[in-house]
Amino acid sequence: MNKENKKQVIFMLLVAVFLFIILIGIFLFYKNFKQNSTDFITTSFEGPKTITISSTLPISDELGKKLDGKGTKKGIQGYTEFTIKNNSNKNITYEICIDKEENKKEIRGNYIKFYLTDEINNPVKGFDTSEIPTYNDLLSLNDSPRMRLVNSAKINKKETKKFVLRAWLSDSYTVSSENKDFSFDIVVKTH
Repeated sequence: MNKENKKQVIFMLLVAVFLFIILIGIFLFYKNFKQNSTDFITTSFEGPKTITISSTLPISDELGKKLDGKGTKKGIQGYTEFTIKNNSNKNITYEICIDKEENKKEIRGNYIKFYLTDEINNPVKGFDTSEIPTYNDLLSLNDSPRMRLVNSAKINKKETKKFVLRAWLSDSYTVSSENKDFSFDIVVKTH
């Protein structure tokens, strides 16, 4: 191998190493950017994150709005308290979503009611009317057909918001001898 070929090989190796370092830098920047855009928000649950409603006891909206969580283990009601905290120095838009689990014997979504309030039981926007939405009434998200939007809002920098989510089987449901249920997770997403 002559001197000119050695220089070309060394030059090509240096270019390859330089490009490799650039690619690693871009990857780490993208990973850090993506991670920071979602890790600014933390969600903590004081109740269950996954809720199951069984087909045993339909209740009225008046009672559903007052649920206290004492029937969650039996599947009579869904109740959970959770906190969203913005750890960043900027305002962030968040979405509270219902992610329905697939079940073979499932209650149809038009019989499952949802009610979202703040920590002192004031209904949040969208739940401040006399009509209580069902799962089917909630907006479906494009990225997941089973996921429905419960609430979307902004949270200010370093702010903490507390919520209570109640869910129940509508009193328009006709109870049968066949056991069915409706299970879902609560997911908080950011933009």
